[in-house]
Amino acid sequence: MLRGQRNSKKQGDVGLGAAIGWFSMQGYTVCVPLTDSQDFDLAVEMEGALRKVQVKTTWRRSRHGVFEVNLKVGGGNRSGTGKVKVFDAAKVDLLFVLTDEGTRYLIPSSAVCAGRQLNLGKRYEKYKLGA
Repeated sequence: MLRGQRNSKKQGDVGLGAAIGWFSMQGYTVCVPLTDSQDFDLAVEMEGALRKVQVKTTWRRSRHGVFEVNLKVGGGNRSGTGKVKVFDAAKVDLLFVLTDEGTRYLIPSSAVCAGRQLNLGKRYEKYKLGA
């Protein structure tokens, strides 16, 4: 599903579409920023407040078969030339992850214990979303 995308930008588009679809199906209002220069990909109105959501996708697995999520951004217009930008839980409220199998996770940023890479093992099972 994700591995077959032409490039990482297209893979990200699939993840963004999945996130918009999931939040919309739950009845939330979804706002999409006009540019991609901010630290979040979506703003979602939940319980009367706007929550900033960062969307990530992954097809990579660890040697133990656990999906690995790359949280860092390098190059492009988001991090500046040659700089690596790591995940900052203070800048977003939620992390939405789509795996190659179509599994989705909605993880509070306060529960993310990494800046560069996240392994979706047992610690994050409780954040797995139903169908």
